[in-house]
Amino acid sequence: MQAIDKLKSDIDDWARRSGVSGGAKADTKALDALRVSFGRAVGPVPQETLAAIFASFLSYFGADGPAGAARALDWLGGVGSLLLMDYDGTAFSRAEWEEIRDIMTLDSGEIDMEVLSYVLAQVMEHGGI
Repeated sequence: MQAIDKLKSDIDDWARRSGVSGGAKADTKALDALRVSFGRAVGPVPQETLAAIFASFLSYFGADGPAGAARALDWLGGVGSLLLMDYDGTAFSRAEWEEIRDIMTLDSGEIDMEVLSYVLAQVMEHGGI
C-alpha cells in the first residue's frame, strides 16, 4: 500500500469512527487525533506548517455542514498527497492553491527542500503562483 493510500484510508476511518461521515460534528479530541495521525503520515513537517494546514482544514471543516466536512477531508487528503510528493489530483481552486503556497512557504527554512520544491512545482502548474 502506498503512503497516500494509507493516509486516505486513515482519514476515511477517522471520519467513520468520529461519526463525521454520518453528519455528526467531531469533538476537539477527535480532531486532535486526526492532526496527530496526519502529522505521522506525512513525515517531518514543521509544527508551524502543520498548525497552518489544520487551521485551514478547520475553516473548511466548519463550513456548510456535512458537505463542508467531506470537502475539508478531501482537501486534507489532497494536501497530504502533496506533502508525500504523490499528488492525487484533488481539485483545488486557484485560491486554495494560493493558500497551499502560502502555508508551505510559511516555514520554508524548516521544511524538506525536496518536498517544498515538489509542492511549489504543483502549485505553479495549477496556477497558484
